[in-house]
Amino acid sequence: MGLFSSRSTSASLSIIAKGCRVIGNIESEHSIQIDGFVQGNISTEAEVIITPSGRVQGDIKAGLVLINGLVEGTCQGGEVNIQPKGKFKGTMQTQQLTIEKGGLLIGENREVVDIEKVTKITETKPNTEKEKIAV
Repeated sequence: MGLFSSRSTSASLSIIAKGCRVIGNIESEHSIQIDGFVQGNISTEAEVIITPSGRVQGDIKAGLVLINGLVEGTCQGGEVNIQPKGKFKGTMQTQQLTIEKGGLLIGENREVVDIEKVTKITETKPNTEKEKIAV
């Protein structure tokens, strides 16, 4: 794991090994490292790490996504980092995107925007005769 160990904050790490093929969705409370192939959706609040041998076809939703392999689909993350051997094809939605030299984004990045709540001002009608005169 070397390159990624300094950024990992989770106590556990699930690994899809090189040569392993997973067809289906993956959900975890901990970090997930993809060295093999996943066709399906990946969801965690921790990290998703796609190594140079890793391939993902599907949607990724995670707190941190490190792409150093190939991802085709959509990606939602608080932070997404496309590393030197990383390629992303599709639509990305993130608050923070980093593309390192050699990394590739084919598609679009949509910034996550906090929606401001609008307070509706309602007209108040006077209840008593005194209030009506005062207005």
